[in-house]
This record gives sequence, C-alpha cells and structure tokens, in this order.
Amino acid sequence: MQSLPGFLSPSETAFFFDFDGTLVELAPTPDGVVVPATVVDSLAQLRRLTQGAVAVVSGRGIDSIDAFLGLPDLPIAGLHGAERRDASGDTIRVGFNDERLLRMERVLAELVKAHPGTLLEIKGAAIALHYRNAPLAETAARAATERLVDQYADAYVLQPGKMVYEIKPKNVDKGRALAAFLDEPPFAGRTPVFAGDDLTDEKGFAVVNERGGLSIKVGAGDTSARTRVDSVASFVGWLSDIVTQAQRNS
Repeated sequence: MQSLPGFLSPSETAFFFDFDGTLVELAPTPDGVVVPATVVDSLAQLRRLTQGAVAVVSGRGIDSIDAFLGLPDLPIAGLHGAERRDASGDTIRVGFNDERLLRMERVLAELVKAHPGTLLEIKGAAIALHYRNAPLAETAARAATERLVDQYADAYVLQPGKMVYEIKPKNVDKGRALAAFLDEPPFAGRTPVFAGDDLTDEKGFAVVNERGGLSIKVGAGDTSARTRVDSVASFVGWLSDIVTQAQRNS
C-alpha cells in the first residue's frame, strides 16, 4: 500500500468521493447519517481551488446527496451512475420507471413485512434491501434478491454491500461513472483521486488505477485500492489537511 500524499496540486487533480462510509459515518438507516460542517467546508473549498473538479460518486440518489451537502450544482453520480449530473448542471438518467423494478419492489416489500428491522430503500432506478438492523435476515435477503435478479438478468444485477443487497441496472457502476466524468471538463486531463469504503467502489478504484491515479480504501476489507486509511475520521482529517496545504500554495 502507498502512503497518502501530504499535498495534491488542485490544478492537476480531479477529486471523486463516495459518500456513506467515506465522507460520513455509516448509520443504522440511510436518513440517519450526520454530515459534519467540516466536510461540507472541505468540499466547497476544494471545489473552488480545483475550479470545479470535485464530484461525489454514490449509491444514493442525487437528491439525497444534495439534501445532505447543500452544495448547488455539485457534480454527482447517483445510484452508482444510473443518474449523473455533470459540471454544467445537466443530468442524465437511465433505468427509471421500469415496470420490472416495480414488480421487484412489491416482492421485497413482502419480505420486509416478514423480517422486522429490514428496510427497503426505493431509489427510482434501483432498490436496496438493508438488513443492518436485522442481521439474522441476511440469508433471506440474499436469496430473495438473487432470485429476482435471476428473473431479470438481461437488465439488472445484484450489488452486495455493507449489510445491504442492492438491485441496480446492468452496465451501470461507479467505474463507468468516473470514466464519464474524466472525459469532460473540468475533470479531463487531470489525475484522478477516488476514495470509497465498499464493494461498490472497487470498479471506481480499477478505473483510477488504470489512469495512474490515487485510489483510497476507507476502512478494512480486501481491495484493489493502492492506499488505505483506517476510518472515516482519518480520511476526513486528511482531506482537510490537503485543502489547507492547497490554500497555502495558491
């Protein structure tokens, strides 16, 4: 593993961040996360220093990230890239309002009724079955989501995560989202940095590694990332230091 650098040139670097488990601590429910003011400030300052080359790449929807961060027109890839807002403010969406997804939602809603503590998160182009508050339901959650994806394998794939199974559109992942950003201004021509904590981030790490960038795994677990930090607090602290150093050199 490489060590984290003490300085990154804002004019030469494109910054990409996962949200949950990277910028904020995981919470029992998606709505329960707390965003420290220091995180919002770091993102805002970094966005200014890089002339906009900062984006969030998350399994959450764009509206959810906007509600938590309150940074207007921040480039965001939501739902693993099923929706993506570029630096000009234009948003592209795929896989919304699909009748097959609505059928799967109805099936999983019945499972949630049978397993108290599980939570079904409806995302528009994806659905996530959380079992963080019902760990004994993991086997049932896995079996049900696998069965549904098998029925619609031409259009959907299963994405396991931390205490969650998510059904998302096929050919949508964080690696593709990152690559799309890197083909556009102000990200194009810069060295990418991407930080994430979960299995969903591995495709993003692969793209960053291929382009000679800095991939950062937050927390424990096998990874293709070239660098690791042990916690959200450590990563957020490093990010704040990077911003401070960039301000001193600007």
